[in-house]
Amino acid sequence: MQLILHISPRIKRAFDKRKPILAMESTVLTHGLPYPKNLDILKTLEELCQELDVEPATIIVLDGKIHIGMTEAEKEILQCKLESGEEVGKFNLRDIPYAVAQKKSGGTTVSATMLLANKAGIKVFATGGIGGVHKFWNETLDISSDLKALAEIPVIVVSAGCKAILDIPATLEVLESYSVPVLGWKTDEFPAFYARTSGKKIEKLESAKDVVNIYQTMRELYPHPTGILVANPVPEKDEIPFAEIEKYISAAIAEAKTKNITGKELTPFLLATLAEKTKGQSVQSNLALLKNNVIIGAQIAKELQ
Repeated sequence: MQLILHISPRIKRAFDKRKPILAMESTVLTHGLPYPKNLDILKTLEELCQELDVEPATIIVLDGKIHIGMTEAEKEILQCKLESGEEVGKFNLRDIPYAVAQKKSGGTTVSATMLLANKAGIKVFATGGIGGVHKFWNETLDISSDLKALAEIPVIVVSAGCKAILDIPATLEVLESYSVPVLGWKTDEFPAFYARTSGKKIEKLESAKDVVNIYQTMRELYPHPTGILVANPVPEKDEIPFAEIEKYISAAIAEAKTKNITGKELTPFLLATLAEKTKGQSVQSNLALLKNNVIIGAQIAKELQ
């Protein structure tokens, strides 16, 4: 693994000094936001993390090399690839061996980021929303590998719930079956990404210390510790009410069905369609919840350290 896991000098220094580190995914760069806004957002999120005295470790695969904590040179490489129209993939848990062996480039999803963060020794990860069980899953069997990763990889994941395009009750049922703790950050209701509430009750926690206590207890008790999902609602001022966003989601799913868009291409298509239908409001909400999750993730990383 030493040959393919490239930990940046900045992250190595953080490990040496026992400074808290927060992992961040890169599909928000490669597939979640348009270029060049994506690189501006990465800069904003990393600077926010550093202001909180926590080192951000954005994880990405470039030409088969796994990078833990992107350097400026690596960001320039990604920029060149995006500008030239070179294929930049979207890698989940199962794709990493292929991407490394075939020297591919791409962003890491939640599941892949959890795998690689854990390999590097990073135990806290902030993202927008996890993947889960897609609507009409009984027809498509479309269930994200993020849920399997949460069941098997002992990393604390901070998100605004699961992506709003998903079947929230079914996603929570799968997590319960896998014995994954789902904890609400100062809320007793699971957030619905753009919306602060979904109607599904979860356990409420008040502090980073509470999260870390549960994480450490789980690691002592479970023969095979799972991840923990910390569900952090989008800030109130940036919320899109559940009923309103559901209307747009239904229209986007119908359009995807008409165009026969499935698999890995489905989520990017739905998110892009939502951005169009909400006149950019969904993108602004997405950015706000990303920042909010970095703030909470940084608090947890500091407490765990």
